[in-house]
Amino acid sequence: MSEMPPPPPSQPAPMGGTPSAAGSNKKTYTILAYLLGWITGLIFLFVGKDDPDVKWNAANSIVVFGGLSIILFVIGLIPVVQLIVIPLWIVGFIYWIIFMVQALQGNGERIHAPGLSGVIDKYVDQLATSVK
Repeated sequence: MSEMPPPPPSQPAPMGGTPSAAGSNKKTYTILAYLLGWITGLIFLFVGKDDPDVKWNAANSIVVFGGLSIILFVIGLIPVVQLIVIPLWIVGFIYWIIFMVQALQGNGERIHAPGLSGVIDKYVDQLATSVK
């Protein structure tokens, strides 16, 4: 008499749903894109290249904080207007707080810069789409 082979093992149940895992990863990447300003924005522009929202937030971080860094550097070279440096640092810190709070509360969606988005969004879009 021949024996029948045992049935194939069943697949284990997934530990987490795919959408929530992807959303969590997207949220983490968005938080990290704003964490150290333009530096982490540059990193996550290339790391998050598969997700357009992560890429867009990284490009937004580069444009906002990179632009602010350039302005602060140039103003720091001019002795007469160096008094503007401290208020610009405060403005940059406030934008950083806004981006971090929105990134922590959101699910990785695009975060627009309040008051600046009408001017810089076209540059953010160009930067985000230029990385393949």
